[in-house]
Amino acid sequence: MKFRIPTESGVQTIEIPNAVIAGAALLLVAVLTVATSLYTVAPEQRALVLRFGQHVRTSGPGLHWRLPFWIERVIKVPVEKVDVEEFGYRTHRTPDGRGSRTQRIKDESIMLTGDLNIVFVGWDVQYRRANPEDYVFHVQEPILTLRDVAQTVMRDIVGDRASLYILTEERGEIQEEARRRIQERCDSYDMGVRVQLVNLLFADPPDEVKDSFHDLNRAVQDAARYFQEASKQYEEKVPRAQGEKRRVILEAEGYRTERIQVAQGEAAYFRQVLEEYRKYPQVTAMRLYVDAVQQVLPQLERVLVLDPGTSGGALPLLDLLRPGAAPSSTAREDR
Repeated sequence: MKFRIPTESGVQTIEIPNAVIAGAALLLVAVLTVATSLYTVAPEQRALVLRFGQHVRTSGPGLHWRLPFWIERVIKVPVEKVDVEEFGYRTHRTPDGRGSRTQRIKDESIMLTGDLNIVFVGWDVQYRRANPEDYVFHVQEPILTLRDVAQTVMRDIVGDRASLYILTEERGEIQEEARRRIQERCDSYDMGVRVQLVNLLFADPPDEVKDSFHDLNRAVQDAARYFQEASKQYEEKVPRAQGEKRRVILEAEGYRTERIQVAQGEAAYFRQVLEEYRKYPQVTAMRLYVDAVQQVLPQLERVLVLDPGTSGGALPLLDLLRPGAAPSSTAREDR
């Protein structure tokens, strides 16, 4: 093959052999074939291989081969990456790239509650593409569909609740219910999306009533604190009172048992004495008299002994409490 190349002296004709041209063409075809046939899949990705638009296989991480010249096309899906969709706000990076700032979207965050009040809610949905085939082929716009589903579910949940509980104590329940319902809706659409987490970042009343709401919120918190303190005192005092009650009951039962046993013993003793009295009345009476004197004498400090042979005069006073005491000739006691 001849080529004409213009030069300063005129036109110069260069002849290139056909074999060289054919070799160069084959080399170019080989380079294009290799360049369009090899592809690499990252560890967090899966590759869908389409042959003339039809899905034929899914490739995992590593180096792979496909048919060249766009006979087979590869779509890579990051199945392990967790992405975030923001609702009611947007996060913007600062120009220097070292920080971020948050901008609230009023039209997207405003919601009507179950008690016909208005709140501003901002949340995000963290998800990953768990099934690449469903994610690519079953829904045309999976991300837009996910956003529509998330907004529908959240507005439905907020619309079923009173504003006070949304703004205070039910945030955890709202997050979990929203995650569950969004996942159920995505599964019904075969979107191939796995919802990892729903974060309720803010739930605020309108600025016009924000001060009143804060006062109400503090009152609710004080009521909860008082209730916790009362519950703590109840848990401390009630078991102590119950223990004291059981102790008093046990003591009373023990005293009752003791008194019954003592009474039964005295009754048995009385019956025995009665039987002996019926058999030997004089002896039993003397024995009872002596027993009574033995019980009474130790409690006395002075004892008067009357002489039956005198006219009521008393015998010399004996110190009966002191063993071996001698009669006193001067001491007298008039009856």
